[in-house]
Amino acid sequence: MVAGGFISSFVTVVKEMASKLIPDEMIVITAGAQVTHYGQSVGQAFLSVYLAAASVLTFCYILGAILGTPVAGWLRHRRQFRFIRTPRGHQAMNWILCLSIFFPVVRHVVPFLAGMYRFRLRHFLLVFLPSSFLWTLHYFLAGYWMSDKIDLLVAGIYRYSKISLVGLLIVVVLYALVRHMIRWGSTGTGEKNRREYS
Repeated sequence: MVAGGFISSFVTVVKEMASKLIPDEMIVITAGAQVTHYGQSVGQAFLSVYLAAASVLTFCYILGAILGTPVAGWLRHRRQFRFIRTPRGHQAMNWILCLSIFFPVVRHVVPFLAGMYRFRLRHFLLVFLPSSFLWTLHYFLAGYWMSDKIDLLVAGIYRYSKISLVGLLIVVVLYALVRHMIRWGSTGTGEKNRREYS
């Protein structure tokens, strides 16, 4: 692939990820499938797609660091958000960053939140870039190896996006319910103990 092809592929992926309301997986799969049709170098094509995806998601982090500062300042004073600043919260953020790349929409929101909470850029890149590399490689190779079945892949991606988002929503709701039940149980026990001692 010539330099012009590398740059045009990079710009195309950036524009599509930033502007189109379609799953990012489809963009990467399509880029992988196009390599077989245009006789491009697989390594350079993948590198341009990976750098484009990493750039868009890093931009989300920078946007969070710039625009999210006032919101983060307000949230820091709220008790339920202080956990994020603790070592355990920091460790949890590492895992969330690693896993968020595999969920549509979430992969754009989590870097924004990481920037908003002033998660160090160097640490963000160390955690986020390897997982985004695996994600990009997975879908790029799927498009490259199954370019003749691109319609099936696209249909599967839409199904995957819906299932993963619904699954994630269920996990969040269950987590919130369990936390509420634990807090309600501990509050109820505390009140009962106070009544017994009084």
